[in-house]
Amino acid sequence: MRSLIAKALAFSLGAALCLSGMALASSAELIAAAKKEGKVRMIAFASYKKLAERFEKKYGIKVEGTYVGAPGVLRTVSQESQAGIFAIDLFGTAPGPTSGLNPWTMKYEPAGYEKVAHHMKNLPQEWNQIPMFIHVVGASYHTDLIPPERAPRSIYELLKPEYKGKIVSRTPWLGSNNLVHMVSYWAWFGGSEEKWADYWTKFKANVGRFEPKWGQLHQAVGLKEYPLGIFTLPYTPYAFGRSYGNKLGYSTFREPAIWWPNMLAIHKNAPQPNAAKLFVDFAISPEGQQTFVEEGMIPADSTMKIGKALAKELKGVTFFPNAPEILARETSQHGDQWKKRIQKLYQ
Repeated sequence: MRSLIAKALAFSLGAALCLSGMALASSAELIAAAKKEGKVRMIAFASYKKLAERFEKKYGIKVEGTYVGAPGVLRTVSQESQAGIFAIDLFGTAPGPTSGLNPWTMKYEPAGYEKVAHHMKNLPQEWNQIPMFIHVVGASYHTDLIPPERAPRSIYELLKPEYKGKIVSRTPWLGSNNLVHMVSYWAWFGGSEEKWADYWTKFKANVGRFEPKWGQLHQAVGLKEYPLGIFTLPYTPYAFGRSYGNKLGYSTFREPAIWWPNMLAIHKNAPQPNAAKLFVDFAISPEGQQTFVEEGMIPADSTMKIGKALAKELKGVTFFPNAPEILARETSQHGDQWKKRIQKLYQ
């Protein structure tokens, strides 16, 4: 996969805006139709809150947002859709637990789609989902306890004796840790069962506490209960660090890095389809993508300039190209088997 960061560093925000021109603008007809609908209902991850606020301010269209994790999105969209209740216009997706929601998506390529389409290269061609920003797995650390230059940037640093009992980890069969355990089988250990099991057995010996909740994981680091939290994502210093004196850092691994796109989909039975299309257009426009940048994320539009600290952290990082494909396949076809396999390892 082409380097996400190399491309991001090659362009400034100003250049991206100049390149976009009128080609990225939504049509007057779509804007008028969306304003007539007057609202859009979205169920997605909390990462979309700021974007929704700016969309409302720009167009005067109300966003009725419910911001939950992937299990909540999967459960709500599935249950409502199967019951014939079509009140959702937009929902968040990723090549993980929400992979199975594609039958409920509308095919739509927004203006400027070519700037984000490369993230779908290794995903099923029939997926009607639009990349918004990129997750890269890493560690969260408290900068008072671990200086940034000493933050772990190799998975094998997590096995050091100095970290014994000092790691708070997400429960291995939940959320990002579940996905990391799954993809690492190929990304870090070349499909070797022996190497995979050996590493995670040694890793769990260094963990002081397993935490099922995402917020509590970062709270434990922010309150200095543990210096190191595993596994986290690029935006966490911004999303959680502001509550703890901006003392949370983020570092990633180079064995190579595990990543996946975070996406939005329009429901095929959306009651406000025009407002939903306009929201997606806005989300991948330079203005929308800049919103993600300001929230500490990696925009899907690789021509956008990301934050200096994040760019520095990701400089030279190699990304495992097949991670999204593996996540989509394994979570949809073998998700329960992986959960049992990981639980058995941690017994």
